[in-house]
Amino acid sequence: MSSLAYQCPQCHKYGRVDIRGEQILHCPNCQKEWGQIKEIEKIFKESWGCPICQCRQFYAQKDFNQVLGCAVMLVGIVLVPWTYGLSLPIFWLLDLYLHRRVEFLAVCYKCGAEFRGLKIPETFKPFMHHIGVKYDRIRIS
Repeated sequence: MSSLAYQCPQCHKYGRVDIRGEQILHCPNCQKEWGQIKEIEKIFKESWGCPICQCRQFYAQKDFNQVLGCAVMLVGIVLVPWTYGLSLPIFWLLDLYLHRRVEFLAVCYKCGAEFRGLKIPETFKPFMHHIGVKYDRIRIS
């Protein structure tokens, strides 16, 4: 199932909406209109862009809870004195296994909308700080 997750600018709550096809997107909490999707296949094409802010720049990231990943490694580090360091490679392998099992999601640089369950183009790179700073300046002003 494809979905779009976004923090609503009106109610400031994080909401997730299932994407089914051509539809108008509304906040599940306050019903504010976010934008419109005309064709799912063309969201990541050059001519369409993000249905919320029309930005054409996205980055790819794993849909993996970073706190959980850090917690796994922290447990391995805490166990080092009792396991003579053997816990580190074991927990690293566990973290690697979890990381490889998780799918990618696309995130809009400008509004932060997260697109799950869609085919992410291979041209999408991980977050690039210099591009993020450019959009931070736009959001602040």
